[in-house]
Amino acid sequence: MISVTGQPTTVVVRVADSGGKVLTNGQLNTGDSLKYDQAPLSVVAANGGSLKVVIYGELQPQKPAGRRGEWLVKAKG
Repeated sequence: MISVTGQPTTVVVRVADSGGKVLTNGQLNTGDSLKYDQAPLSVVAANGGSLKVVIYGELQPQKPAGRRGEWLVKAKG
């Protein structure tokens, strides 16, 4: 799950395979949340510090404010 807890930021979520289908590409506002049931996924935020990212129930370490943040959600198994 991706939640915007800080300033609005641009987020790109794509399937991390050879096709690279884009699932989300745009600005998310404070309070917005997204959830995906597929993997692998690549998540990139212009301001990584604005996001709270939970992968398979585990809160991911906070990224520095004002800097690009990247997360990879690996396929289970």
